[in-house]
Order: sequence, then structure tokens, then C-alpha cells
Amino acid sequence: MANNYRCGGCGRRDCNNRYGCLNCLGGYDRCWPNYPYYEGPCPDRNGCYEPVKGGYGDGNGGSITPEKRGKYGVFTAMLPMAVAPNGIIPLVNTNCMSIAGDFAVNSGLITVEEAGTYLATYTVRVPEGQTVASNITLNVNDASQSSAITEVGGDGPVSFTAQAICDVCERSTIALRSSEAINITDPSAQPLVTLSLVKI
Repeated sequence: MANNYRCGGCGRRDCNNRYGCLNCLGGYDRCWPNYPYYEGPCPDRNGCYEPVKGGYGDGNGGSITPEKRGKYGVFTAMLPMAVAPNGIIPLVNTNCMSIAGDFAVNSGLITVEEAGTYLATYTVRVPEGQTVASNITLNVNDASQSSAITEVGGDGPVSFTAQAICDVCERSTIALRSSEAINITDPSAQPLVTLSLVKI
């Protein structure tokens, strides 16, 4: 993503022009304090922003923090991977903007700390030269969600996607299960499975 701004108060832009990506922090379509100088947080080398106390970005002197973006999490399972029949896919939390404590992950079992309605979307990407033949299910508290059962089959490259809207209570668990064994020893730059959870 291109960015024409430099951090530390050096970046300038015209308020009449379209906004650059730094202005999109938090999804607020307005100027930041001390415009046209941006003095807000800079991303680290991984593109993550640290919350700012009394900082910038919401037009009211507040800080751009994940609380103002809503609860969401992104989880991935990379290759190589070995999953037993009816086993849980080993997802890990890869969302740097999520507040610590929103979600807890243990061996692919995701605990949702806050009750609410969540949109769950997952994608299975089978890389070239590999084969996966299994039914992938999204389970909430061990109950399979019928709208998010995907029959994954065939030689890669191929991908499959499913979604479900789930009402969860506090400390509910979410997991992806594979009906058949998955055993892929070759690494891949892309994750085999990506799951996103967004509170709606």
C-alpha cells in the first residue's frame, strides 16, 4: 500500500484532496489535530500501530485504538501441517491490531472473550502440487454451523470459502475441524487456512 506521508510531523496534504492511508486509521474521514502535520503513531516494520494515549485520529482528541474499530480477529494456519481425522486445524492469532484479551487461542481452539454476534469467514487455499480431501466445519462450542461446512477436494491450486453468523456468549469457543487427515510437509508462503471473526 503506497503512502505519501512521512511520520513525525513531516507529512502534508490538502484537505480538499482524497485522504491517504494514514488518515484512514480508525475509519474516520476527517482531519487530524494539528493538520496539515501528522504527528500520530507510525507503524512498526510489520505494519502494526501502537495505541496512543490522548492521541490522534478520531477528531475529538481521542486515540486510534482497536476498541474504536470494533472487535475482530484474524487467525491463520500455515504449512507444513499435520491434522488427525476430526482434528482441530492449528490456527494462531495473526492480527496485530486486536486488543490483547479479545481472543485467546490454544492449539487452534479460539476463545471469544466478549459475547455478541460475530461474522466468521474462513478460506482454505490448497497450494499447487498438493491435494486435500476433507470436510471442513466451523464449530461454536463444539456445535457445527451448517452454513459453514465446506467440502474441500481436488489438486491445488484451488481455494474454498465459507461464512456463518454466530451468536456467542462470553467465553465461547470457536474452532475449525477437518473430517479427514491433513498431512502436508511442504511449506508455503500462503496459509492453508485463514479465519476472520468480526463482531457485527
